[in-house]
Amino acid sequence: MQTSYRILVVQLFQETHGFSPVHTPLTSFEIEQGVEMIEKNEKADSVLGGLIRELAALGHVVVPAFAARARCGGKVQDAAYAFIKERILAAARSSRYDAIALDLHGCTQSESLDSVEEDLLSSIREITGYRIPLVAGFDLHAHATEKLFRLLNFGTAYKTNPHADAAQTGERLAQVLDSMLLRQVKPQGFHVLLPMLLGGNDETTSGPLATLHQTMQTAIASNGNLLDYSIFNVNPFIDGAHVGQAVVVYAKNEDGAVAAKALSLTAAAQFWDCRNQFTHQLPCVKDLLQNFSGTQPRLIIGDFGDRVLAGAPGDSIYVLSECLQYSERHITAIVTDPAAYEQCLRAKEGSTVSLSIGGKNTPGLSAMDVAGKITRLGNGVFRNRGAFMKGAQLRLGPFAVIEQARYTLLVTQDAVMSQDPGCYLDAGISLDDTDVIIVKSGYHFRMAFEDYGDCYIVETPGLSGFHPEQLPFEKCRPIYPLDSIELPFLESVYLQ
Repeated sequence: MQTSYRILVVQLFQETHGFSPVHTPLTSFEIEQGVEMIEKNEKADSVLGGLIRELAALGHVVVPAFAARARCGGKVQDAAYAFIKERILAAARSSRYDAIALDLHGCTQSESLDSVEEDLLSSIREITGYRIPLVAGFDLHAHATEKLFRLLNFGTAYKTNPHADAAQTGERLAQVLDSMLLRQVKPQGFHVLLPMLLGGNDETTSGPLATLHQTMQTAIASNGNLLDYSIFNVNPFIDGAHVGQAVVVYAKNEDGAVAAKALSLTAAAQFWDCRNQFTHQLPCVKDLLQNFSGTQPRLIIGDFGDRVLAGAPGDSIYVLSECLQYSERHITAIVTDPAAYEQCLRAKEGSTVSLSIGGKNTPGLSAMDVAGKITRLGNGVFRNRGAFMKGAQLRLGPFAVIEQARYTLLVTQDAVMSQDPGCYLDAGISLDDTDVIIVKSGYHFRMAFEDYGDCYIVETPGLSGFHPEQLPFEKCRPIYPLDSIELPFLESVYLQ
């Protein structure tokens, strides 16, 4: 008969852009606890969703603690993190459980902390000690420090970018935890840090990362003593001690420790050797528009420099301006501008407005004059239609829709993750009669918009382009490619 255990589940998910001037308040978080946390996440395509479903399938009792998730953005305000942390710790103090499993992004920073996750896990350990198994699932863009993983009995990350396996990561986390509780495995982990930032070409479907992941998957499958691997490509827009790429490999038990250590070093060496391959050349908007001859009539453009999915403020109007100059097509675009939204709110739905919009928060960007009829005002959420986080509800917030002959403009008070058509559709904007759709995403939008048209990424100004020389990195130095680094040896650190 299967032994049933009580598993306390937690979620804290926000990817930080450490150089964004717009910090993330508590109001940016979707928060659930108790039964509501289970009901709203049990079908979600997330680590938490996969974790809840698989734990239940394995016969365990899911004990909901606290869930808090926000869009990517600037550093979390200290007061917001303090609120979230205390609710999580209160659940850890008061609940009855046999283990704790967390859904963490892994790259959350606050105004005072370079790693919120390190702080949270350390505080949980102060309550539980090391007698309680503590495991976590991560985004592969986590700031995966040695200290972070020393606080865990096991941690695992997505294997795909764009991310198509968040739920599978949660399922894997639940399965390993189940095996740990049944004393079938005792994970032995090894961690290698590489002092480098990536400059593009970082998808896992092709290029150097595809090769590296295939090497790791083959090695794990061929050795029965190995358990799991993760390759962490840290979000390149944070500063802090030990920011860099990380490789983590687990053996099932002590018998596989030697093989796990060797694999972590082999992977890290292969990673370092291909460091110069992580670059990309993106077209500019003008060249894309003038040379576009796609198989579908509609064009979807990813604004790489102002990717809200990478934490940028979403205030760039650059792509719309270029499209208006170099194309006669109708354009649907999104921009974050709280002041412009307030002007629309005061003008009321049905009015015609003229606004100076965009360029409020990103250094070097300019505003643009727009005019049109306010066809809708609203405040709410949107549902993801595409494969990335399919079915999840994301925050849209207060918004206004401005329409005129050349364009439809979605103006939001808060930055919105527009990688999914749901952000437009649930704002009441039809995408059937538009020719060009602009999104604030670099990769993931292709998983959702491929049925709407041909998807392209363009090089644009902003805070989320791969230009580390333009950002004030200090704490992580020396780091490649900003510094000339010799790597005489690689150290694989035993985590247990």
